[in-house]
Order: sequence, then C-alpha cells, then structure tokens
Amino acid sequence: AMCSVPDFNPNEYGKVENPSAYNNLSIFEAYEPGSVFKPITMAAALDVGAVKPGDPFTDTGSADGNCTKPIQNAENRNYGAQDMSGILEHSINTGVVYIAKKMGKETFRSYVEKFGFGTKTGIELDTEVAGTIEGLYKNKGDKVDCYTATASFGQGITVTPLQMVTAFSALANGGKLMKPYIVKRIEYANGKVDEVHPIEVRQVVDKHTADTVAAMMVRVVDYSEGIRGKVPAYYIAGKTGTAQIAGPGGYSAETNHSFIGFGPVDNPKFVMLIRLEKPQRSYANITAAPLFAQITTFLMSYYHIPP
Repeated sequence: AMCSVPDFNPNEYGKVENPSAYNNLSIFEAYEPGSVFKPITMAAALDVGAVKPGDPFTDTGSADGNCTKPIQNAENRNYGAQDMSGILEHSINTGVVYIAKKMGKETFRSYVEKFGFGTKTGIELDTEVAGTIEGLYKNKGDKVDCYTATASFGQGITVTPLQMVTAFSALANGGKLMKPYIVKRIEYANGKVDEVHPIEVRQVVDKHTADTVAAMMVRVVDYSEGIRGKVPAYYIAGKTGTAQIAGPGGYSAETNHSFIGFGPVDNPKFVMLIRLEKPQRSYANITAAPLFAQITTFLMSYYHIPP
C-alpha cells in the first residue's frame, strides 16, 4: 500500500491547487533518510564480522569523520559506555561512524548497493527515481571519508521511501531482498490470466545477521527512542529518524521525520515506513512513531494476529 499527502481526486484532477499532488512521493522524490539508515550500517558490519552485538563502545560525544568539523550526536549528547545494541537504542551518530570505520568504506559501499540503494527497484510505476550514493565512489580506498561517515547515519546519501521499505523487508525476510511489485495479476478479455509471483533479487545478509538486527530494533521500540511506536502484546522491530534537510549553503533547521519497522518480529506480516516532511515538532519519536503504532494496531487486527 502507498499513500501520500497532498493528494487529489482523480475525478476532479483539474481542481488541484498544487501540481506536486500528482507525484507519487513513495517513488518520485529522493531524500536524506537520517537515522532510520543506521540498522543498514549495523547489518553490514555484523554480517562481515567487523563487530558483534555485545562489543563495547565508549561514546565521547564526538567522532572524527574526516570532515571539516567533528561529527556529534543530536543535541551534542554523550552516551558514555555502550555496546552495539546501545548504538541503535540511543541512535548514536558517533557509534555508527565507529562501525563504518571498523568495516571500511569498500565493505560499507558494497552492502549499501546490495540492499538496493542507488538503483531503481523496477516497480511497475512511472517516475521512479534511483536516489544517489555517488559520493561512496569517490576517494578510492578503504579509508572512511566524510561522505561515508555521514552516510553511515543516513545523511548525504538520498533514498526513496520504497527503497527503504524494500531494504528493511530484507531484514524481515531473513536477509533476502525481494523485488517489490504492485500488480498481482493481469486478466485479459479472452480469459487469459498472468499471475505475478514474488522474485528474490539476492541474499543480502545471512539469516542470523537479519535476526540479530531485528532483535536490536525490538529493543529500540521496547526500551528506548522508538517506544512510542510500541504496540502492547507484540514484538515490533523499529527505528526512528530525524534528518536535517539539505538546502543552499548547507542544512536548514527543518527536518524530515521517519519511523520504519516490521512485525510481529518472529513472523513479519508487514514492513512500514512513515515519513513526515517538515513537521512542527522536534523529533520523530513524538510525531512518526505514534502514527506507526496506530497503523500497526490496525494491521494486527486486520491480519488476525494473536497477541
């Protein structure tokens, strides 16, 4: 399912005040995803054995990403002693930069590609864009440069909502990336029927890695930043993201808020992304997360999933 606002009535399409309402924002417009990208970085590092879930990390509140100034956490916070799970739970920018350095630029780039970023999904809809990961091809070598450092927490690279959902469906599917489709079957006037069947694109990470990242994301929802996305009596994997919006001369104070997740985590029935552009409140945990929980509550009932 896809929906976006502003929308329009196809029966009265001439009455639209803003033509941008015609665009399918799920595929038409690429944006910087922010912290919802962190589980992708974590999955890559775990899959190659660069880190393990219980590995220690000490946050000093600042990290050298080979940028013009040090990389810091939101609100300049310092989280002290953590492990890899804590990096996702508290959404620590410096932590994912550390992880990127542990696996190296080339490994990070290869997994970003494997998860489907930088290319169109091939869904049967017009105006799909690919987003851009071009900066990951610059400055050859395995040293993490500024672009790679910021990409590790979802800034600098651009994605579409459909790409994000497709990538996270791989984590929900035991590491298998599936080709998204929107046409289930085609029925012809002569009675012929063409059925569309699911297509596996590739195995991105192994099942153990996918399950481990999913468990980490459950902790995000149960105990930390994503707690407003929690639905009582179900284990839901989720991640928040509050991303500054790039503009002329740098980043503006305006943000995109996202929440991405899937559930129930032991047998997922859906992957869902909520994206809010330029909301008036400060963080995604108080805007996108409650909306995610509201729709998830409906879905659990709709799919008749017992608690």
